[in-house]
Amino acid sequence: MVNIKMFYVSFFALLFFQLLQARPGRISQIPNGTVNNCQTCHAVASPAPGNGPRNDFGSMIETRFLTVPGSTGEVMWNALLASLDADGDGVSNGEELQDPFGRWVVGQPAPGNPVLITLPGNEASDPLFTLTLQFSGMTPHVGQLLEIRLLDKGTGLEVGREEVPSIPSAAFDVSLSNILVGHSYWIDFYADLNQNGIYDPPPADHAWRLEVDNVSGDTNVPFSHNANFFDIDWVYKLTVNFTGMNPHVGQLLECRVVEQTSRQEVGRTRVEFIAQPDFEVVIPGIRFGMNYDVEFYADLSGNFLYDAPPSDHAWRLPVNGVNGDEQLDFTHAANFTDIGWDYLFTLNFSNMNPHLGQLFEFRVVNVASNEEVGRVTLDSIVVPNYVIAVPGILPGNNYRADFYADHNGNGVYDPPPTDHAWRVLFSDSTGNVAHNFEHNINFTNINWPTGITLEPQAGFPDDYELSQNYPNPFNPETRISFQLPEAKQVRLEVFDVLGRKIRVLIDQNLTAGVYDVRWDGKDQYGLVMASGVYVYRLQAGKYQQIRRMLLLK
Repeated sequence: MVNIKMFYVSFFALLFFQLLQARPGRISQIPNGTVNNCQTCHAVASPAPGNGPRNDFGSMIETRFLTVPGSTGEVMWNALLASLDADGDGVSNGEELQDPFGRWVVGQPAPGNPVLITLPGNEASDPLFTLTLQFSGMTPHVGQLLEIRLLDKGTGLEVGREEVPSIPSAAFDVSLSNILVGHSYWIDFYADLNQNGIYDPPPADHAWRLEVDNVSGDTNVPFSHNANFFDIDWVYKLTVNFTGMNPHVGQLLECRVVEQTSRQEVGRTRVEFIAQPDFEVVIPGIRFGMNYDVEFYADLSGNFLYDAPPSDHAWRLPVNGVNGDEQLDFTHAANFTDIGWDYLFTLNFSNMNPHLGQLFEFRVVNVASNEEVGRVTLDSIVVPNYVIAVPGILPGNNYRADFYADHNGNGVYDPPPTDHAWRVLFSDSTGNVAHNFEHNINFTNINWPTGITLEPQAGFPDDYELSQNYPNPFNPETRISFQLPEAKQVRLEVFDVLGRKIRVLIDQNLTAGVYDVRWDGKDQYGLVMASGVYVYRLQAGKYQQIRRMLLLK
């Protein structure tokens, strides 16, 4: 006679054993998961594999990236999971596992170089190498401030900066431990020649840009002082010092900086798991003399989405009159503010080699309202693999991402196949959204709206002339007329009163004639500009003229 009690004991014991064994099976669902084995997701090796405490990466997967919550769920490795930085070491999960865009799928060969694989859940483990700038001949700047920042060509984002308060000698080294194998970088730096403590374009200060491409490890870059100056358009950093955040330890925190007038976002960051009550976040991108709002929230509800207070705790703090790097101190308080958080759409581009050196434009549009969420313009595609990110999407909405490469090089959009253009459709159900795109020939006419209309007029002028815009003051759009006595490469640009470039209206070869250009009052990102005085400049060969106009709402 069968012992029913013993049967059930044996059955559940076997089931429990199989569940335990199922956990380590997840390492095969993560790129290069078998290199670190269970420690990819677990803080320590445990007697029962896959049953030890989880590190930050393992916690992220368990709570957000399983097909089914619990022991039976499989890992959803994708572009979004790859883009996040679970352990806060400044390197994404994908970079640490040698699949930066999250393109690998189960069954494919392991991606990347196994020697470079690190633990995405351990802050002390990262694949970063050191770039060393070797300065010589800096005698003209001994005793002066030197500032350096490192920009990733693939993202356009700052990945590191260093300051030398007083240049010690003509020859010295500065190291930044922030580079990744296979990436390319711009190195921007300036010496504060006029010693006013802030950046001024050359020749007031001496500034340079160097490039290093496809790094293979620790890299030395020699630099000898020269007069080949470059306006590096320096931006400053904002450091937010958080204290007393005890109620939110272990929770997600997101923070962004927004220019007060235009509401243009200049940068954002996120802390996946607040590790301790006192910490800091740094966001570069603020500009001298500008006013900003710093908006942030802690995910008290634990759903990894923003909810208006009191479900989540959110705050808005001003930073006015930026005069260099800024510090903002914040101690946890109950004076919450609904900051109306929106999310980030990221598209990872691969194998865009046919378009290196070409103009690239990208925008995100809400399908239902046909309203543009935001746009990005690259004057030139500089690397074949790069990332475009646009804030402004909201859960529950459908969007399209339209983009083109200016294949014929005339500076404006032309329908395919003259230019190469594509459309990607996506929905937001999870907050931030990330997708991958690989170059293909499935072109789409995206009917790109420029907000700029160039209209040739009758006439054969004898001289150059830039006319006053009409109407002036204007709202929301205005017309700018100019005339050319001969064919020239023409560039018409709009600046604010501080000299910051707002929009390039024309940059192309034009024949002799009279032209009208319509400007819709938006910047290069599609954002409506605030009321104020703006400057427009026409350059045609050696001819240059500047006029002012007033946007009045």
